Formats: sequence, structure tokens, C-alpha cells
Amino acid sequence: MAIHLPKLTASSVGATSSRPRRGAVICTVVFWSVFGQYPFAMAQEVEANPPWPAHCPLRLGLLIDQSSSMQPRFGQVREAASNVVDALRDKRSEVSIIGFGTDAQVIRSGVDVSDDDSRHQLKDQIEDLSVRDGSNDGATNWEAALLAAKGLGLDVAVLVTDGLPNAYGNPVQQGDQAVSAAIAAADQLKTGHTRVAGVGIDLDQDGARNLAGVTGPNAGQDYFVTDTTGLLRQLYGIVASSCGVVIGALPQPEPPVFPWTEVLLGLLGALLVLAAVAYGLHRRRGGTRTRPVPTGTSGGVTNHGRIDHSDLAERVRGIRPDDQNTRLPKDQP
Repeated sequence: MAIHLPKLTASSVGATSSRPRRGAVICTVVFWSVFGQYPFAMAQEVEANPPWPAHCPLRLGLLIDQSSSMQPRFGQVREAASNVVDALRDKRSEVSIIGFGTDAQVIRSGVDVSDDDSRHQLKDQIEDLSVRDGSNDGATNWEAALLAAKGLGLDVAVLVTDGLPNAYGNPVQQGDQAVSAAIAAADQLKTGHTRVAGVGIDLDQDGARNLAGVTGPNAGQDYFVTDTTGLLRQLYGIVASSCGVVIGALPQPEPPVFPWTEVLLGLLGALLVLAAVAYGLHRRRGGTRTRPVPTGTSGGVTNHGRIDHSDLAERVRGIRPDDQNTRLPKDQP
């Protein structure tokens, strides 16, 4: 049986082939009009996050965002980071601090927070952190912070940020590729068995997507969204998960230590200043003191400056003060 195929003309071939091409263009336009504002992180494959270590001692890294956009909340961030150091003080764990803006800096690494002196020094350094200048160093470079953590051998790296990365590369540049560069840096940590967690403060929907792209897709496990009032609880939750315990098993934040050394040194300095002032006043008064009158009775004045009335009586009777046996001659009439 013969099979008759329809005759294809050039016009019909062009019309047929143009339909899928036109549909692909329309779908592309619709996709980018709807999803184009979302970060490239959503289309980029993310390395699976390693599981929580679930043991202590622990090597924990806090990657603290110092960019200019953190200014309204940075005091609470410092306090929460300091309290997290306290949460590990009974477990001989090590804590590293990385601060970042346009670039990143390892503030301290591998501090044994079970040692009181080392822990207090680390907390003092956290207290000294400040937001970086917006015109020079106040951008947000997640990539630099994550790469700085790479060589520290961390079990868990915690990115504390407001979710607005805008700097990346070496030399540093700014642009839309900041999130994808951070994802690549985070993947290097993950392949080295470091779990990457993110704590986003006051994030909108896009900021949460940024954080999920770097850490992993699971809210409450890979990344956490909170405000400043809930920041400490979220960080304590991360520490508890890292150690495999409940939050209530962690020590509470340490009360402020009274600075005895500083106070005693200050008091000693004040006493030295007062002693110097008192000595100066004493010297000044001694230099202006009236010299005592020389000892003697000449002129009828004693060494105390008092008049000798007996001498005056002798004078009235006409007797010289230097020869009481000789009388003065009387006046002739």
C-alpha cells in the first residue's frame, strides 16, 4: 500500500520550524521577567552541607559582617558573639573570629575558650570590633570571609550577616557575581568537612535566598533568619546542634567580670597624682613663709616680735638698756 506524504513547501517548513523557536523566546522572556530579579544562586548547584559534628570539643568559627549596612544592629551582634564564646567555656572548644567588610581579616584563631584569660581576651577583641567605613571598606564580601575560614580547620563556620553581598574577587570588585563567588568559596569549606551555617539578621525574601544559596536549602538547619532580639538564641541553637546537646545544657552567658586590675591601677595613679600635688603645694607655702626675727633684745623686741615692757620701764626711769647701773643725766633747769 502506498503511503502518500503531504508535500512540504519552503513556506510551510519555515512556519513549522519557527513555532518552537517563537515559543522558546516567549518562555525565556516570561521566566526572566518573573525570576530575573532573584540571585544567580538559585540556578547554581550547591555542594551538600556536611552533617552537624554532634560532639564537643568543637572548632567553631564566627564570620562577623562589619559592613556599613550592619551599623544599626552591630552592638547586639558583638554582645551575642561574646556570649557564644561563653557557651563553649566548659568544653575546651576552640573559637576563631573573622571580621569582614570589603575584605576579610582573621581577628583570632583557635582560642581555647575554657581558659579564663584567653576567653576574656577574645571577648575584649570582639568588643573592640566596629562597623567599617562605608566609603572605603564598608562593602559586603562573603567570599573573602569564607576563604579566610578555609585554612582554620573548622568543624562549623557561622556566617552572621544582613544578607546583602556585593563584593568579590581578587582584586576586589563589586557586582552581581558576589553571591555565586561566595557559593564557590563555601563549597570549598564543605568539601573539607566544614559545615557552613548562616544567620541572617532582618532579612527580606531575597536576602534569605542569598543565604540559602551559600549554606543549603533547609531553613532552620542550613540557614536561620532572625532579628536582633532572637540572634543569641539562634547562635546558641547552632552551638547546641554542633555539640549534639540541647540548648539548656549549655552554660549561660558569663556575668561581666569586675576589672580589679584596671581599678587598682587607676586608684594608684590617682594617689600618685594627689601626692605630687600635695608636695608641690607644701613647697610653695614653704618658699613664701616669713623669716623669723633674729634672737636678741635690741630695740626692745624679742625673737617672738613682742615688746619687752620691762625695758620700756627702764627707759622711762632714764636707765640705758645696755647699762642698767648708769643713769642718764637729768636735764638742767
